Amino acid sequence: MKLFINLILLISLLSLVACGGNKAARQPAERVKTPMQMAIESALSAESSFEEEDFQMAIEKFNQAVDYYNQALPTSTPEDSVQSRIFKLKKNIANIHIIYAMELTGQSNYDEALSSYETSIDIFNKLAPEATPADSIANLLNSLYKNTAITSRQAGEYTKAIEYFDKYLEGNPDDDDILMQKYAIYRDNLRNEDQALQVLEEYADSKNDFNAYHRLGDLYRDRNDIPKAISFYEKANSVKRDRNVLQKLASMYRHSTMQKWQDSNRMLEQFIAMNPTQDELKTAYKLIGDNYKNLKDRKKAVEFFEKNIEMEYSEDIALYINLYYFDMKDNNKTLSWANMILQNNPNNANALLFRAISKYNLKDNRGAKADFERLKDDPRHGKTAQQYLQIIK
Repeated sequence: MKLFINLILLISLLSLVACGGNKAARQPAERVKTPMQMAIESALSAESSFEEEDFQMAIEKFNQAVDYYNQALPTSTPEDSVQSRIFKLKKNIANIHIIYAMELTGQSNYDEALSSYETSIDIFNKLAPEATPADSIANLLNSLYKNTAITSRQAGEYTKAIEYFDKYLEGNPDDDDILMQKYAIYRDNLRNEDQALQVLEEYADSKNDFNAYHRLGDLYRDRNDIPKAISFYEKANSVKRDRNVLQKLASMYRHSTMQKWQDSNRMLEQFIAMNPTQDELKTAYKLIGDNYKNLKDRKKAVEFFEKNIEMEYSEDIALYINLYYFDMKDNNKTLSWANMILQNNPNNANALLFRAISKYNLKDNRGAKADFERLKDDPRHGKTAQQYLQIIK
């Protein structure tokens, strides 16, 4: 009896399950979305997030879309263009990382901006083998290297900044501004001035660049490395004649550690040939005269000192000329120069002595006596004056 009852219950349960199964079978079955459909929906959601400027969500949804397309890939047909869709989505992700990095940079969040830039670079590098010229991957990477380098420096990642600047300069070797930023990182941030100078030297030599040579000359001059400064100023001068460079070279050759007076004059003569201003010209004449003075060539020194003094009076230079003509026993010129000096300074004892002796040599005893009378109590020339006064008596 008990066995019978249990059998009845079992049959009843089986019937319930069967009925329940039949009821469920009669309900519409829920459709399962394919990976392709899920990919399209994720991509559309990503576009909406991008339009709302929710860049992180846009990146997340685009990545989901890529995952779904990868799931769809094994069963897809060529007409589905899944590979092409994945390529475009990845390119979108890279571009959004760039936009997001720019936004973070504007917020001074340089560390996260750098991370976003580097993610974009990584994506583009992986896409490059599949890309066509129309995709402009190379141009995008080139621009990215520059922005990433600048952001790396802002984030304090100076070694990274150098690496990315180097990558950028491979495609833009003539970008002087970036070269100088690289130089500044070595000098100011990494405190490696030798490496900084090497950066400039390599660039200058590879491009035979006047501006780089000129800058190197200035930098070595500031370090008081005069031979190096001269070397780079000379290189700059060989590329292009420039008045500033010629003036600097003339000055460097006159430096106490060099004293290459003839080389200084060579630069000054080139400078004069470039039609300098009157102020510049009178200074050049004075320097050439001084260089010849140091070379013990008094005649040439006087030639240029006279040109200088025609433009601007100098008592010291006038006395040098006066002494030269006095030593050369040219009494007329000695007298003339002494008069010029005394007109500007009636108490100049040296000029008065030169004039007195020249007058005496020219048989102007009265004039000579008057000048010697003024000198007889002079501490330097009084004794000489008294000797001439005794002769004139």
